[in-house]
Amino acid sequence: MQAQERLYLTEKKDKLVGEGDKRASFLYAIPGDEIPEEAAAKFGLKEGKLPSNKEAKAGENKDAK
Repeated sequence: MQAQERLYLTEKKDKLVGEGDKRASFLYAIPGDEIPEEAAAKFGLKEGKLPSNKEAKAGENKDAK
């Protein structure tokens, strides 16, 4: 999967966040970079992008049930 946006790891390197996020500590990928399928699944990437806040919250609600 190719990154479609700039992606950053948090300080603990346990989450992936988008550009401008206050938690961003380490650049992980820029548009066009190849992202391993394992990492895409781990961080919940969809088509090379982070899910929107609305989509992320919907996924969290499904997991909580």
